[in-house]
Amino acid sequence: MLSIQTVARNLLLVAVLTTAWPALAATIYGTLKRGNQPLASAAVQLSCGTLRSAGQSDPRGNYSLSIAGSGPCTLSVEGKTAPVNLGSQPVRYDFEVPAAGTSLLQR
Repeated sequence: MLSIQTVARNLLLVAVLTTAWPALAATIYGTLKRGNQPLASAAVQLSCGTLRSAGQSDPRGNYSLSIAGSGPCTLSVEGKTAPVNLGSQPVRYDFEVPAAGTSLLQR
């Protein structure tokens, strides 16, 4: 049988872990365009060290990704990349995705 102290300690640990988790996640969002038109259904990947998060832009070219890391990261769309910096607050990055080249162009 568990003691009251053990149960209380475990409940406190669960409360701390579930409360702290959102603070560890970083979010990036924005729009993707090509030729001033929304880039729909584009595969989007965020890399922060060994951590990865992937998604897809919506019909209006909007994207949003969250990752359990922060600091300098790389956003990739259609093989084109751009450096991004993530922190504790959501950050917006809008990009032009050129048909040629290897870099996303921040708008």
